[in-house]
Amino acid sequence: PSDLNPDRTIGVPIRRSDKCRGHNVEGSAGGEMKCPPLEAYLHGVKVFIEFDPLIENIILTSEDKAACDEFLELLKKELPALRVVLNVGDVQQGTGSGSKLESYVAGAANANVIASALTSMHMHMRARYFVITTMSTWTSTIATMAREYGFASNVYTFDIGPNHNNLANIARSGSP
Repeated sequence: PSDLNPDRTIGVPIRRSDKCRGHNVEGSAGGEMKCPPLEAYLHGVKVFIEFDPLIENIILTSEDKAACDEFLELLKKELPALRVVLNVGDVQQGTGSGSKLESYVAGAANANVIASALTSMHMHMRARYFVITTMSTWTSTIATMAREYGFASNVYTFDIGPNHNNLANIARSGSP
């Protein structure tokens, strides 16, 4: 939306599907992490709203349509005054993999998935606050890119699934 104020916006890039241990995505590698419950993302959003009560928007993206839909319902129930911005053209292929996409989503193609991912990242450049898990390189990259190239005056992260490596550290607090 043209009236979206980045300084009043939370980015919530949810990485789930085949990233999670115990997933049921056929043909995908085993999950790498215990995925945080969606309520943990909601808690992070509430912490930011308490910190900055002028927040008015949430940018919500995920490769996992079910997670996105469930989180959207949580937001409607718990924080109905917030405007939620979605990547309406997102393929939501249900996997972080770029191969065998047609088996996950009918009509999905690599070009569409890449366009979806880049659009989601571009959207998140318009957020100041991020609820992420640094166990995901994707969400860490989004926060890092927003910190360096985004439109908000400062970037803050709430890490609900902390990892301990250089990218995670940069995503949380910026480069030294």
